[in-house]
Amino acid sequence: FFFSKTRAFTATTKLKKSSNITMENSRGIQQLMEAEHSATKIVQEMREAKVERMKQAKVEAAEVVDKYRSDKESEFKAKASSTDISAESVVLEEQTAADVAQMKINFEKNKQDVIQMLLSHVTNVNIE
Repeated sequence: FFFSKTRAFTATTKLKKSSNITMENSRGIQQLMEAEHSATKIVQEMREAKVERMKQAKVEAAEVVDKYRSDKESEFKAKASSTDISAESVVLEEQTAADVAQMKINFEKNKQDVIQMLLSHVTNVNIE
């Protein structure tokens, strides 16, 4: 009789321990799932924050580029107005036109002489 009570007590204790272990395992699994869900949520939030930072960086970079461009354009306009490029270009165009006109005059003046020289060399064959 004592042996069967001990066995029954041992079986009941094992069942309770098994039940406690199962409940502890269940709680542990639940905690792991909650931790995984929390980690996934944190990772997603970080990804979204990274995307926002990249968008903000693009906007800031565009602002810097626009400011740089406008500064350089202002500098160019200031230099252009201070050196009076338009007056210099007019003088250069006039000088170029005068040079071209002089070249045309020289061409017309020497055209017949060059033709005669070429014809004399072509028609005078020296046979030796």
